Amino acid sequence: MVQVNPTKTFIRFKFKKIGKLQYVSHLDLVRTMHKIVVRSGLPLWYTEGFNPKPKMIFAAPLSIGAESTCEFLDLRLNETVDPELAKEALNRNMTEELQVEEAYYPESKFTDLKWLSYEICVKTEGATESLAKECERALSEPKLEVLKNTKSGEAVVDIRPLVRSADISYRDGLIYISCVLSADPSSFLNPEYLLRYLKSRLGILSSENLLAEYSTVMRTEAYFEDMTPFR
Repeated sequence: MVQVNPTKTFIRFKFKKIGKLQYVSHLDLVRTMHKIVVRSGLPLWYTEGFNPKPKMIFAAPLSIGAESTCEFLDLRLNETVDPELAKEALNRNMTEELQVEEAYYPESKFTDLKWLSYEICVKTEGATESLAKECERALSEPKLEVLKNTKSGEAVVDIRPLVRSADISYRDGLIYISCVLSADPSSFLNPEYLLRYLKSRLGILSSENLLAEYSTVMRTEAYFEDMTPFR
């Protein structure tokens, strides 16, 4: 792991974003966090120029419609403070659905974050134990080709190298997908692409009735390349 530049005092916050806040965009989250850190009273370091702002860096922005219990924010300070006091200062200005779980001085950079785990719940017509097994077989194939947005436009891409694992189970009429996907900025994989692949192969989530079919996504953990928990 790479040591953070000691001339910059960054404190890292691990926070959750759940419930109705899943519909808040990353841009709106940045604006909200800006107000929260200013109100916190922490000794913030500000950028220079005509519009000074606190220095905030987020890891792996979350898509709208997904919840998470492992979001990360690095905040630059002018001096060191007790991490627990910093955590309390932010949480006093947050809601129950947006709360800091941990605060600490990191020994890693966000570029060291390589994998993210997700829990996906799928309600789809015809869901059975048999369909769950079909989904598992489909996701274990040597190639997983989907239409993916790239810098040059849409293209058919094999996402197999970006899927470290995908386990499927069936309970109470629902299909559950526990997966670990690439978090590398150059090859980030949104879990939505797994659902796109299964839709194209098996027809899940094909109904236009949003009450009859839907999916939920929860980001649960972050990892280094060797699959040790990211910090």
